[in-house]
Amino acid sequence: MKIDELTRDAVNACLNRRIPFVLYALPGTDRLVFYASPVGETGMSPAFVDDSTDCFFINFFDNDEAYTPGVKFSLDAEALLQLCKARSFCQPCAEIRPRISATFRASYHEAFSRIIPRLKSDGGKTVLSRHRTVFTKRLPVDIVMDYFSLTDSTFRYLCYTPETGIWFGSTPEILLESDAKSREVRTMALAGTRRSDDDASWDEKNLYEQSIVADFIAETLKKEGLDVTIDDLSERRFLNIKHLCTEISARGDIDVVDLMQELSPTPAVAGYPRDEALEEISRYETHRRNCYGGYVGVRIDGNYHSYVNLRCCFMAPAVFGKTSGWLCNLYAGGGIVADSIEEDEWNETNAKTEVLAKVLSGADGSFAVEGTMINSGSIEILDAPMVY
Repeated sequence: MKIDELTRDAVNACLNRRIPFVLYALPGTDRLVFYASPVGETGMSPAFVDDSTDCFFINFFDNDEAYTPGVKFSLDAEALLQLCKARSFCQPCAEIRPRISATFRASYHEAFSRIIPRLKSDGGKTVLSRHRTVFTKRLPVDIVMDYFSLTDSTFRYLCYTPETGIWFGSTPEILLESDAKSREVRTMALAGTRRSDDDASWDEKNLYEQSIVADFIAETLKKEGLDVTIDDLSERRFLNIKHLCTEISARGDIDVVDLMQELSPTPAVAGYPRDEALEEISRYETHRRNCYGGYVGVRIDGNYHSYVNLRCCFMAPAVFGKTSGWLCNLYAGGGIVADSIEEDEWNETNAKTEVLAKVLSGADGSFAVEGTMINSGSIEILDAPMVY
């Protein structure tokens, strides 16, 4: 996958001036698409301004409001650069910032220890997440081009909005795809995790996790009065890991935006029963997930392509000591059930962030630092890159 110089310049201009933008590629294609949409007087960047405008959208994990930030498909790369030449402006920076410290192992242990007794008593599942913090000297465009090139089977994106800050990701999990003409939607239950080179039979713990997610999605669709079809269980590979997958389709009268909010967050990223799991996540996790575990996607010609925001990174320009670069939060989670083993779950989150951490470090591993080196160092998060 390659990016032309015009698009590269447009992305860099948006990062410098904090202009809402998206660079994305749909699954099954290496075609990169860029759009930008400068904010208006409100200082906000809404995705769904009407029922017909093509747009990119990105939502928070715990969003319970109708508002969804995003980027209207207003300006392509050439038009954006012409606007920047004609006007000297810099737009408001995002209010939320990446965390400097990563999730401590002791904090994860404390959360795990408090969740397990409830699960042993009542059953169900809670997804416990953590984040790694990495400082990298690599430029965002170079990072995402390396990351996007690893696979074409995912939805890949880099974006900025004033509500969310800068995010990029490569997610394999469909939340909802719609076809306005056929009145059909397609989704999937993606749960259970192991390394790609593990060919043993799936254990009961992973099969149970998968059944929880599939049942929740199917029941949610049926409650909306839709005719639901559930495919057989299969496997989906994503680089160094693989998941269990059940593809699900439905047909009927659908309000896709409302249905996305009904489905999100699914038990694959929250747990089940969902209300109990969300309460435990709020109480015991030591970080905000922000957009991790929410949904991200595009609306094109009235059709939605929406994905659960996984294998993603939240980043901001920063100075570490005397070195300018980017502070990054890498998120991952794992489903905790009554018989989960803490060390296995912690190692699973390492496996899910392993590839992205290597991309941030570069080919020779010298472009990034993380962990105690950041915690003990002097780091300042900036509103915009110092030199670009």
